[in-house]
Amino acid sequence: MKRRDALGRVALVMGGTLSAPTLLAFLEGCKSTTETSSAIKFPFSAERKSLISEVAEIIIPKTDTPGAKEAKVGEFIELMIKDCYTGRDQESFNKGLEELEKKDFMKADPAKQTAILKEMEAAVKGEVEKAGAEKKKYTEAGKEYTDAPVPFFRLFKELTLLGYFTSEPGATLALDYVPVPGRYDGCIDLKEGQKSYAM
Repeated sequence: MKRRDALGRVALVMGGTLSAPTLLAFLEGCKSTTETSSAIKFPFSAERKSLISEVAEIIIPKTDTPGAKEAKVGEFIELMIKDCYTGRDQESFNKGLEELEKKDFMKADPAKQTAILKEMEAAVKGEVEKAGAEKKKYTEAGKEYTDAPVPFFRLFKELTLLGYFTSEPGATLALDYVPVPGRYDGCIDLKEGQKSYAM
């Protein structure tokens, strides 16, 4: 499967919305270390890896299907931030992690952790509106984008969903996986309680 096809299918699973940097990261592919200016230190420390995995697990917890930790979404996020994002987006991501660390996220109880993440998610709307008020940098596919970095929590959530639904556990256990799909039917009804198909 080609990269563009995979991205399009994951975008469908995620409701068709990905930020411009995430789209560019996938369409352009990963870059060598000489091509990306790193704004954060890689590899992440053990504490930071635990923090990323914990936040991802809150976004996609383990139920009757594996959660984000089992799908190794934390490792995916680190790799993507390191190899596929610009220094500006890396710095935005780093600031978000520092904010979580200042709030002692890992020491908080589950209810407090969820409250912290909900606050960050609510703040994303304000950040997006602020970026929209700034001067537009370019237009692509009929949409205007600014050169402002993607807000931390939006980027984190996108990468969590992307990492999970493109992982083996996410595609085969959380979705209805058909290893040899057969003929293509563009419009079929899902049965009551049936999982969405892995694309």
